[in-house]
Amino acid sequence: MKLRSLASLLALLIGCSLFFAAWEAYRLGQARDFNQRVAGAADASVTLDAPEAEFARAMSLAARNDYDGAVRAYKTLSRSVDGELLQSVLYNLGNLHLREALKYGPENIGRSLPLAELAKTSYRELLHLNPAHWDAKYNLERTLRLAPEREEIVSEAPPLPKDSERAVTTMKAFTLGLP
Repeated sequence: MKLRSLASLLALLIGCSLFFAAWEAYRLGQARDFNQRVAGAADASVTLDAPEAEFARAMSLAARNDYDGAVRAYKTLSRSVDGELLQSVLYNLGNLHLREALKYGPENIGRSLPLAELAKTSYRELLHLNPAHWDAKYNLERTLRLAPEREEIVSEAPPLPKDSERAVTTMKAFTLGLP
């Protein structure tokens, strides 16, 4: 009796294991098909149903040096996602702008400066969402070295004449109603 119940328990365990293995094989096949669709997608209509697929498509465009296409894909994606995926989108968008700015370099400041400013904006948005993102901090620092922030030019006012009135409280014939 014990042997028979042990054998049926073992058969049940094997059956469950086979069912689980078949289910995982099915899911693996779906993932492979999805990855092939993403890799071969020429337009966004194939990947609109999954933001992760659109993110992979944007990364693929960036890897193929299609700057404009990648920027469009990342911008579209940044308006529709949140959480960690949004952080990844902002980080990759900042990196894309920074790489493009470095490509032009300081000799073509008219093209590299706006791209560096866009990179700074992306990194700052990311750091606003996640202040502990060290890679974004490092890349923001690199971008600031490439295109430092313009400090406001503080012009010193000419000195005031001697015995001049500096504030409303010292003006003659004017009181604020205080004793």
